[in-house]
Amino acid sequence: MTQDRLEERNPLSFDELVAAGKYAEAAAMLHAVIQSRPATLSERLRLADLLVLADRGQDAVPLLLAAADEMARYGMEQRALEALRRADAIEPGHLAIRTRFESMARAARARITDGSGTVRPARLFDTAAQAPLEVDGELFAFVQELANRPGEGRAGLGAALLPDLPQYFFRRLQSRLHRRRYSAGGIVLSEGDPGDSVFLLVSGSVRILVIGGHGRALEIRRLDAPDFFGEVAALSGQPRSATVIAASDCELLEIERSALERLLEARPAAKTILVGAGEGRAHSAEEAAVRALPVTALPEQADAVLAAHFGGTSWSPRVRLHLAKQMLDAGLENDALTVIASVAEEMAQSGQAETAIAMLKRVDQARRHGERPAKARAVTGASFRTWVGSVAKEAEGLAGGAAAPAKEKEADEERGG
Repeated sequence: MTQDRLEERNPLSFDELVAAGKYAEAAAMLHAVIQSRPATLSERLRLADLLVLADRGQDAVPLLLAAADEMARYGMEQRALEALRRADAIEPGHLAIRTRFESMARAARARITDGSGTVRPARLFDTAAQAPLEVDGELFAFVQELANRPGEGRAGLGAALLPDLPQYFFRRLQSRLHRRRYSAGGIVLSEGDPGDSVFLLVSGSVRILVIGGHGRALEIRRLDAPDFFGEVAALSGQPRSATVIAASDCELLEIERSALERLLEARPAAKTILVGAGEGRAHSAEEAAVRALPVTALPEQADAVLAAHFGGTSWSPRVRLHLAKQMLDAGLENDALTVIASVAEEMAQSGQAETAIAMLKRVDQARRHGERPAKARAVTGASFRTWVGSVAKEAEGLAGGAAAPAKEKEADEERGG
């Protein structure tokens, strides 16, 4: 079945499904497409990314293992190791993964053993006698262009990190510098992946998503060229703390950690920019607010919560937020956050991610500081159902309509009781 036929049956295209966070549907669409013909390596890796995002990591492991085997056969050891590390992050200690790691380690040892059986120390850049590498002229020009772009602060990282590279030095680094291009909706990296590189955004923009405590990915920010990302994992050696998806067609320069370290040795200004950005993102209020969502705050449960407390579910986002605020003030925190999470997800998918995250941050700050108005502290236990009757009427008024008769009757009965 061709992708055109698939998209005729689905109102959203593949890229739109990814952008909307419908990763399971996007994975199913891609799987159907590649079933009809031999899949490329990049397609199989992308399918693995989507399966991880759709909480189907176990299904991604066989794809990653097969991709690692293929890349190893063609001499792409670093990419093969990257695929194995991603598989190991999903299923730590898996026998097939461990076996492949050991096999690659044996092969690496064999390559650095001379005829006498003595193992030579491995070097970051091997300068043993051999034909000198030629400079990749296209990549060199690309890096020079990036280095010559003016900018301050975050926008000035390229100018601070890459200026005046001698060709002999660039030749040693070039195998660890990668020009990347992604179409809108393309997954640049996934949360939980090994983090051993930083990305400079040359053109276009990307979305940064983190998985909340409720297990759903929410966009916490967008970055536009000439910004950068990936520095938290690259500097700390920890796994990626977020998923990055291309918001538009974009082009990036990926710098592996070993090359980054060499560049930073003589460029303290660039190190200051990177370290400052890494510290800021490691304590991101946006990320903390999303991760603080409790496991029970699944958006699909919001209707049940609203029905239980207010006798209805057909509320506009504005009214649902008002009702959630009343529940939060009354101490019904998890129920309130379930409703808020549902509104935040809707807003994010409709292009209002910044507003959604700002809302979650305010809620998180209120929770951390225990902010409860005096009136709310008096609303407890048995009086709650009486109180929500008046809240429902007030919320209906906000929406421009009267409270449902059933709600009025229930509220009156409670007051009479």
